Amino acid sequence: MNHEANESGDIVNQSSESKQAENQQQQSIRDKIINQVLKGENPSSLNLIFTDLKEAKLIGVNLNKMYLSGVELSNANLTGAQLIEVDLSEADLSDARLVDVQLIGANLNSINLIGANLNNANLKDSNLSTAKLNNACLIGANLSGANLSGAQLLNANLNNTQLYKTYLWNANLNNAQLVNADLTGAYMNNVKLNSANLTRAILKDAQLAEAKLKNANLEWVDFNRAQLDNANLKNANLSGACLEEANLLNANLEEAILHNTDLRKANLTNTNLMNAKVENARFGWNIGISEEVKLYLKREGAIFEDD
Repeated sequence: MNHEANESGDIVNQSSESKQAENQQQQSIRDKIINQVLKGENPSSLNLIFTDLKEAKLIGVNLNKMYLSGVELSNANLTGAQLIEVDLSEADLSDARLVDVQLIGANLNSINLIGANLNNANLKDSNLSTAKLNNACLIGANLSGANLSGAQLLNANLNNTQLYKTYLWNANLNNAQLVNADLTGAYMNNVKLNSANLTRAILKDAQLAEAKLKNANLEWVDFNRAQLDNANLKNANLSGACLEEANLLNANLEEAILHNTDLRKANLTNTNLMNAKVENARFGWNIGISEEVKLYLKREGAIFEDD
């Protein structure tokens, strides 16, 4: 009996020692990587895939074109880092500090950036498809031409962000902040922006077919020539917004606030304007609007300039 107990104890001790040795080896690799990086040396000879670098201080490091797929960098500080064309697919950078970081052309597919600070980061032409950016801060960031298809951006802060011709198909930006964001020509079909704040954002020529914009704040937004066919704008606030020449075919504007909104030359074929608040809204030269709907809108305070 004692012999069996001793054998069992030896196995446990060996397992514990083995785990301790493995942890020491990992720590040694981690320290070596961090030291090399901080000295400005090239760590490319090291295998960084799935390496644990959480909470590492890597301010201003140059990791351009490095393959860092799956690396653990949660809570790390990479302020001002050079990460141009880096591969961080499936990496964990949750709660990381990435202020002023350069991520131009980076592969960030399926990356975890939940709660990360990316203020003033340059993510131009990067691949962020299916990335997790919930609660992330991207104030003043450049995401022009980036691919955010299927990305999660719930409650994210994108105020003053550049999103020129960005791909946001099927992305979820519910409750996000996009005040003064530039989304000119963005591809946003089936995007979710329910209860989001896009005050004074620019969405000229944006593709928003089947977009979900219920209860969104869209005051003074520029939707000039935007494609909003089949979009759901129920209860949205579009006060002062420009929808001139916008395509609202089959769109739902039920109970939307359209005070002082410009809807001239908009396509209103089968558009639902039931109970919309249209005081001083400007209509005229619209496609698909019936005389009956016109009379209804006029009674509610709308202005038709083509009369």
